[in-house]
Amino acid sequence: MISEIRGFLKLAIKNITHRQLRSWLTIIGVIIGIAAIVSLISISNGMEHAITEQFESFGTDMITITPKSFQGPSGSFEGAFDSGDVSVLRRITELDLVLPMVSGNVEVEFHNQKAYTMIMGYDSNDDAERVFEEMGFEPADGRFPDPDESNVVAIGHIVAYDMFDDVIRVNNRIKLDGETFKVVGIAEEVGNQQDDVSIFMPVDDAMELLDKTEYSFIMAVVKDGVDVDETADKIERKLERYRDKEDFQVLTFSEIMETIGMVLGIIQLVLVGIAGISLLVGAVGIMNTTYTAVLERTKEIGIMKAVGATNHQILMIFLIESGVIGLVGGVIGAIIGTGIAQGVSLIASNMALPMPLAIQIEWGLIAFSITFAFGLGMIAGFLPAWSAANLKPADSLRYE
Repeated sequence: MISEIRGFLKLAIKNITHRQLRSWLTIIGVIIGIAAIVSLISISNGMEHAITEQFESFGTDMITITPKSFQGPSGSFEGAFDSGDVSVLRRITELDLVLPMVSGNVEVEFHNQKAYTMIMGYDSNDDAERVFEEMGFEPADGRFPDPDESNVVAIGHIVAYDMFDDVIRVNNRIKLDGETFKVVGIAEEVGNQQDDVSIFMPVDDAMELLDKTEYSFIMAVVKDGVDVDETADKIERKLERYRDKEDFQVLTFSEIMETIGMVLGIIQLVLVGIAGISLLVGAVGIMNTTYTAVLERTKEIGIMKAVGATNHQILMIFLIESGVIGLVGGVIGAIIGTGIAQGVSLIASNMALPMPLAIQIEWGLIAFSITFAFGLGMIAGFLPAWSAANLKPADSLRYE
């Protein structure tokens, strides 16, 4: 049986190489489809991995409370939080840290150069070191301002080194919306652009600069050993009772990742569906090529049958031939798709993206893609192969 299949395979390769142009035009359709699927899925998985890493850096014990209309730290929204909301949360015994935040955009000036960036004001009963440790930040130089200080800031890595011609150092002074602040610390590079371009300060200064009286959002850290989801439910109940309305949302790490996974899954499904159209075109091409081969070799099929070839053997010859076309397209497509994904990763690493995009070679995806292409080729070639197997020897020998 193995030697028979080996013979069929040699014959299939001979027939494919005999009509190279037609074979390659057919294979290109498969290459495009497989390359698109491998590259798009790899990039999508890389995005999901990068997003997961970013949220894990804040800790899986973190709960974020935002207004329902919240569109991100620098976005506009309604239904912000007051000191009463914060007091309600700080009375919840399961919470280890409650950190109300104020955020918004301001003009920053240094050595007569101006730019716009985001400030983050924080209010806490704990010292700055603990606050920023929980938020996933560490000082590269200097320190973070304590919550009760005034007119002092810590700046992100991009603000310090890339935003202006001159590097901002600890003890330099910058202006925010015309007000002078002393830089007491520079944060280590996080890799998330939104954090690396931020300026951190005590909440009173931030509220005064932004002309706000309420907090933009609240971050809370659950104590060790406490169930995060149960605590989130408790926060929701107590805040709803205090505010007398549910105009806020309580998000845990698992809920955020579930939402992100759902969105990325839909995007991935749409992109793979588009790529699938190329594979459909490739399958039609394989079928057309195999039908043409059957017509061209009708007399040859008759001779093979006359000398003892069975219907099964004829069927296998054309099935393996169409499968090899799919296999070649799958292998080349997987290589090209992986190369495209790695290229996107390389370009992303050289750009100021909000998060690094690390694409990893997924051998399971590559193996599946190649196997799928081979199977697709055999399926597409089945009808013409069946037609060839059922040709009558006498009719085949008379065919011109």
